[in-house]
Amino acid sequence: MKLISCHIDAFGKLNNVDVKFNENINSICEENGYGKTTLAMFIKAMFFGLGAGSRKNQKLTDRTKYQPLSQGNYGGSLTFETEKGRFKVLRNFKKSVTLDEFELYNAETNMPSKAYSEDLGEEIFAVGRETFDSTIFFGQNELAGEVNDGIKATLVGNISSDDMGAYSTAIKKLKEKKLELNRELKTINLEYDRRNLKENKLRQENLKEKINISNDDIKVCEENILKINENKENLKSLQNKLEDFRSEKKALEILIDDKNRELESLRENIEKQKLIVEQKNYNKKQKIQENNEKINKNKKKNNYFLIFSIIMLILSIISIGVYFAVNNIILMVIFAIFLVSFGILFTLYFVKRNKNGTDEFIENDNLVEEEQLKNLKKDEVLKLGEIKDKEQDLQKLNRQFQNEFGLTEREFIERLEHNDNILKRYESQKVTSETNLKHYQEEFEKVESYVQELEDKLIEDMEKFSKLTKNLELIEKTEDFLQISSENLSKRYVEPVQKKFDEFYKKFFVNDKIVFNTNLNSLIEQSLQEDGYLSAGTLDLVNICKRFALIDLLYKKEKPFIILDDPFINLDDKNLKVAKEIVMEEAKKYQIIFLTCHSSRHL
Repeated sequence: MKLISCHIDAFGKLNNVDVKFNENINSICEENGYGKTTLAMFIKAMFFGLGAGSRKNQKLTDRTKYQPLSQGNYGGSLTFETEKGRFKVLRNFKKSVTLDEFELYNAETNMPSKAYSEDLGEEIFAVGRETFDSTIFFGQNELAGEVNDGIKATLVGNISSDDMGAYSTAIKKLKEKKLELNRELKTINLEYDRRNLKENKLRQENLKEKINISNDDIKVCEENILKINENKENLKSLQNKLEDFRSEKKALEILIDDKNRELESLRENIEKQKLIVEQKNYNKKQKIQENNEKINKNKKKNNYFLIFSIIMLILSIISIGVYFAVNNIILMVIFAIFLVSFGILFTLYFVKRNKNGTDEFIENDNLVEEEQLKNLKKDEVLKLGEIKDKEQDLQKLNRQFQNEFGLTEREFIERLEHNDNILKRYESQKVTSETNLKHYQEEFEKVESYVQELEDKLIEDMEKFSKLTKNLELIEKTEDFLQISSENLSKRYVEPVQKKFDEFYKKFFVNDKIVFNTNLNSLIEQSLQEDGYLSAGTLDLVNICKRFALIDLLYKKEKPFIILDDPFINLDDKNLKVAKEIVMEEAKKYQIIFLTCHSSRHL
């Protein structure tokens, strides 16, 4: 097919533009910003339309990117020629794909034509938009087009792209299923199941042993309880004698207690009587001391009378002597007065002396109390004798008990208490053992049920593991089979591409030989490393040659036009010259639309 001409109403920055195409090379060399890439995108849009825009997708789509700034009709027309004739396609792009307008006319009659539908590009070239982009449309920095299933199917020739896609889909599904099975296998841990089952069986055996031990403990406790009860029955016959002994002993103890209380009361009375006697003796001593102090005081007064009487006597003697000497009546009177005073004082002296010389009689009135105290002490001695006699009777009774029972009362009681304590202990042990037995039996039932669940789970997991393993093995075999089939199928398109590629690439003087894998990705033959190890210019040459090889192999029915949107920007002068020669050679077979912004790359 060939492009004849096009008219752009409005597309991107191009507005009301007409372009005519010749049959071979159409080289357009314009400065940056002219709209060369826009022209290439317009030609592609005339055949394949524009994809839908997306508000959610932040990436700018072609529909949005090439929305014209002017208010003119978004689109235009393209006249082309195929083996069916010459046609003119008109497209008017709207905001939505469903609103886009499409018309096809016979260019010779200007009448509407139904030779092709809206899917114009796919019907003419027998490839989809992706294949077109990967082969015919050489975009800037997009030379490494993806080799999709449609390209592979077309190269093989007798299968469809759906069949090729089915292989990829099948491989993908097998891998997904394989991952799913591996994930399921990871959830199955047979070793853990076996170990868990073993641990719980050991636990079950341990519980069984504990149950047996508890049963034995209960049996031992019951036997000991029986023996103790028999011993208690033997001792029971002695209980009556023990009660009689206790009654008699109790009576003696009560009597002794009464006697002790009487003794205590008697001793209290003795103490009280002692206090009374002591108080009276103390009072008596106080009176004697007071009397002695009084006598001493009277003696001092009496001495004063004696002294005054002697003085009066002396004065009377002096006065009588003076009287006889002077014979004065006054002196006689004075003598008489002194003599009378002497008589009176001397008489008083003798009276006081006789009175002070006699001790005052103090009556001893505590003899009765002392006698009572003596009687109380005699009663105390008697009471102590009575208590001692009763205590001897009690000791005698204890000896009789010991002789009759072979042990003391305390030992007898301790034996009874000991039997009761042992009985309580065994009864408590029995209750504990019965509680443990019930607990162990319940736990055993739970473990037994759990062991059964674990055994069932182990069997289930083993069956599931076996099934998953077989399915995984089957998938791996299927995957291997499909891989072998794919490799066999790939030979049918890799070899022709490789051969065609070599026809182009041998014109370049490079050291590395390029080969292709089943995905038609280029590799360096010496190391089978990816082509990323090549320089940018060499890699562009590889991709250009691969594209021309694919075009020669794919488009056998309808020869396409080829759009090259400045693909040589990474080539040096030497490789650029060779690349131009290849393009010029290909222009003999295909219509070339060559777009560039630099005169050095202009054809």
